Amino acid sequence: MTFETIKKSSAPEMVAEQIIRKITAGELAPGTRLPAQRDLAQMLGVGRSSVREAINALVVMGYLEPQQGRGTFIKQTLPHDDAGMQKLAAAFGASSIFDLMEAREMLECRSAALAAERSDGEQIRRLKRVMEAVEATENDYSIFLDADLRFHAAVADAAGNTVLCELTKLVLEKVVAHHATLKTALLPPAYREVSIRTAARVVAAIEAGDADGAARWMARHLDAIRDELKNIIR
Repeated sequence: MTFETIKKSSAPEMVAEQIIRKITAGELAPGTRLPAQRDLAQMLGVGRSSVREAINALVVMGYLEPQQGRGTFIKQTLPHDDAGMQKLAAAFGASSIFDLMEAREMLECRSAALAAERSDGEQIRRLKRVMEAVEATENDYSIFLDADLRFHAAVADAAGNTVLCELTKLVLEKVVAHHATLKTALLPPAYREVSIRTAARVVAAIEAGDADGAARWMARHLDAIRDELKNIIR
């Protein structure tokens, strides 16, 4: 099997395009193991980071499946409603979003725990007002996302740690940069329900001074966001 040397500027996207074409043409059949990232990078004339980013995007898109200790394989069941190359931009955006989600877990679960230990009455009231705004949203994804981000910023403020708060808000600003991709989607009622329910549990735990509970429910809230992001991209 041979690959064309990448010459265009967007190396990760071009790597992904070549792999998709070979899958579509039957050169890479379902169940086939991809060459190792180092070997692919040499074949394509790109860095391993470009290959890694392309593979991550194709995993998000549903083309590839990493198997622990074995490598990366073409999925047995490929996407049925694929829009081809048009999905690549969204998939690469999603790859970055999932990196942000990992950072959010590290920062926001700790913020929730600290908020439970340190927040005062005014901060609790602010959290409740923000939650009311989240609950007032209907099926508009744009309005819901904006309200949800205000909720997360309020939790960070209530943590009482300036550095942690600023880091969290910096990450949230990066999340906003991806909103253009997500705002075209309709807000699924099931996701809205679980997101609001878990966020409300975070607020209740903070009000009760339950640091472990606040961190645990924030983790569940972020898990719901991650799951919905996967659904949107696919």
